[in-house]
Amino acid sequence: MAAFEITGEGARSTSLGGAFAAAVNSVAAVWHNPAGNGRMKEWQGGLTQALLHPGLEELLSVHGLAFAGPVGNGVLQAGLSLLSAEGWQENVTVVGYGRALHPRLALGGVVRTSAWQAGSWSRRVWSVDMSGIYDVGFVHPRAFLRLGWILKDLHRANTAVGGQAAGRLSRGLVLAASLEFGGRQVLMDLERRDGRTELRMGYETSVISLFGARIRVGGVGFGSGWSGKDVSVGIGNDWKRWHFDYAYTYPLRVSALGGLHRLSLRHSWR
Repeated sequence: MAAFEITGEGARSTSLGGAFAAAVNSVAAVWHNPAGNGRMKEWQGGLTQALLHPGLEELLSVHGLAFAGPVGNGVLQAGLSLLSAEGWQENVTVVGYGRALHPRLALGGVVRTSAWQAGSWSRRVWSVDMSGIYDVGFVHPRAFLRLGWILKDLHRANTAVGGQAAGRLSRGLVLAASLEFGGRQVLMDLERRDGRTELRMGYETSVISLFGARIRVGGVGFGSGWSGKDVSVGIGNDWKRWHFDYAYTYPLRVSALGGLHRLSLRHSWR
């Protein structure tokens, strides 16, 4: 598992294969595209607990925390991710801001600091992302299209104490789309980084027979042959102003270690 490969992002975005760069009004957007929260009218807070690879002898987990809410003419957002194992620690902190400049257009940015430590070896990475969301509108009487983009890691200032390059970030570009129709949503992220292209896809639908619960499925593919990296499934439901989400991710290349379980609890208030 590479450094910072898994962070404390929410279970909903995980179950959608990480295709969340065109999602809006979710506290988890701070981990993907803070411009998606540029029109948020209420505060949200969320906790995430992830259990990684149960097949390992040591219990490995990630804890996540995120908040977002209107401040001034925009929305202030923050997230924290903590991973701890024997001899190894990671933490990621993000602070973002999104603002609507037009009824269809919102822009955002995020500052991220990521650090790992293994004994006396350590490294800290600072990076900046800039992003946007554009509502194309109804392309069909029942289908609404939204586009998103992210310029990733525009600035990188690294410090280390006897460390190697683990966690060093490279610049990237993400193009994204979200299509909503009849209580269903299809999301797609296309990311280009280090000469490699990664495709993330997700699908979500409401099920009336399950008291309005939302069923989700997603996956990740990369390379010229679009070989699979992992697949995810999940479920979510709301109760008053509480939101419950669960995701299970099955890694196609390290399946012997078991999948990843992620549970999120969110609350919204005015």
